[in-house]
Amino acid sequence: SGLGRGETIRGVRFLGDVGYVVTFRQTDPLYTVDLSDPTAPAVTGELKMLGYSAYLHPIGDGRLLGIGQDATEQGRSTGTQVALYDVRDPAAPVRVAQAVLPQSSTEAEWDPHAFLWWPQTSLAAVPVTAYDTSFSGLVGFGVDAEGASITEVGRVSHPAQPGGPDVGVGI
Repeated sequence: SGLGRGETIRGVRFLGDVGYVVTFRQTDPLYTVDLSDPTAPAVTGELKMLGYSAYLHPIGDGRLLGIGQDATEQGRSTGTQVALYDVRDPAAPVRVAQAVLPQSSTEAEWDPHAFLWWPQTSLAAVPVTAYDTSFSGLVGFGVDAEGASITEVGRVSHPAQPGGPDVGVGI
């Protein structure tokens, strides 16, 4: 019924009777969808912000982590973002924290296996390639869902290999 008309779907997550859909053109609407009646899904909430989350990961107690890109008001991507959403009230989703790595991208946007959530320590691990600093590797983020914060806690660099990543690999 017109959900995100003219926009591209960037991320979807189904959790029980609730679905989360992220679309993007210039802003990132995060829609919450009531799926309790599969024959009549209904949008119950919407949150608009700059950028988008291509991967949504539940971290418990009505919270989602979103991995994607921050963007300008014109829709130009500016770098990797890790966002914390409070979705306990499906009618009023809220982004409560965000960390941005400028001029970068992450494989977690298109490969969910590239993302790691370690619930025992509330650590999110995200592979990142930064274009302005030539960093390529893993960035760890501490996520405090109650305190509504995301903090970079460390990096492990992956040095570039001559000849590309598949040199010497046989199938």
